[in-house]
Amino acid sequence: MKTIAVIESCDTKFKEAKFISDFIKNEGLNALVINTATGPAPSYNYDISREEIAESYGTPWEEMKPKSKGEKIDYMKDAVAAYVVKLYEEGKIDGIISVGGLQNTVMAANAMQKLPIGFPKVMATTVASGTRKFDLVVGDKDITVMPAICDFTGLNIVTRQVISNACACCVGMVKCAGQVLTKGDKPVVAVTLMGVTNTGAVAAVEELEKMGLEVIGFHATGVGGATMEDMAANGLVDGILDLTLHELTSEYFGGGFSYGPKAKIRLVESVEKKVPLVISLGGLDFVDFSTSELPDRMDERKYMLHNANTAHIKILPEEAEALGKILAERLSKVTYPVKLLIPTKGMRHNTLEGQELYEPKSDSVLIQTIIENVNDNVEVIVIPHNLDTPEFGVKAAHYIVDEMKKQGKLPQNFGEN
Repeated sequence: MKTIAVIESCDTKFKEAKFISDFIKNEGLNALVINTATGPAPSYNYDISREEIAESYGTPWEEMKPKSKGEKIDYMKDAVAAYVVKLYEEGKIDGIISVGGLQNTVMAANAMQKLPIGFPKVMATTVASGTRKFDLVVGDKDITVMPAICDFTGLNIVTRQVISNACACCVGMVKCAGQVLTKGDKPVVAVTLMGVTNTGAVAAVEELEKMGLEVIGFHATGVGGATMEDMAANGLVDGILDLTLHELTSEYFGGGFSYGPKAKIRLVESVEKKVPLVISLGGLDFVDFSTSELPDRMDERKYMLHNANTAHIKILPEEAEALGKILAERLSKVTYPVKLLIPTKGMRHNTLEGQELYEPKSDSVLIQTIIENVNDNVEVIVIPHNLDTPEFGVKAAHYIVDEMKKQGKLPQNFGEN
């Protein structure tokens, strides 16, 4: 019988824990309730005690008692994750669900984020509300998130329905889908893109698919690029066509629509694993900020409205130099041959002469800084097109195929028929 792990603080959410467990069992599956409570009140309706969780991670609960609430939560967050991963690796769970507030969400989400893509994960949470971003909950994994609407203070007409829907979602995935992501028969190429590089990237995707490759597009605005890096590190990607490195610009500015801590792993994990790599400069030349939180020196900057709430802002020459050095520093870790494609007519759309974000000085400084600072393993190739054009995308597709051939990821005669 398939089993769904239920992560709950069974001191305050013991009614919800029983409701979830009963729902799952009524659907013909097994429920395994894991208690994450850290407070002094007694717990009920669980299968795995907090004492077992704590001790399995190396510390008896008796030693945890004198610690502060924050220290207990921090310890149990990692202890629960380790316990859940062990259950998964031993084939004892087929899905995972949790409902709760911030404390339970932090613990449950941390565990869910350690599980592979495709494994059923459902989180009903009070955190998914207001202006809060989902990054706290989902990280770079496929966690299904359901807003709680009201607080979980017991069972009522709202919580019963929200929890029932969350349970039905997880049960449905376990029964009807729930396959952990695995590679198929075709070699896999990852391509990074965003709206302003979409035309060039899609042309590359279509060319690669025409040659018989499996292609996955990753949206380079937040966690897309980081997810790609993680998949590459786990052997799910055979080659990377990293056309869009916009997250690096957001990382430099420390904000913007595409900002997130995951940017720090861009060009790190994939390089460490020596995945065949062709990169370009898509999106490096601008930053996207809400119109209510624009950066300083706007009187010196060229910008355009992406929509009513977001502005695309061209970087200044000194910022371009700094970004060029950041990219070169990331590439300094490269110990195998990679290609860097330089588009001479713009790194996104709206950057040709006469268009809103045309600023040749910034582009020139960025390109020159990169060229002067990359190491000898990086082959610089100049392409006289705007990156966001079909011509650029098709050329880029053939460059990544060539790299994959050289590294034995594709046969030498691939694409010649």
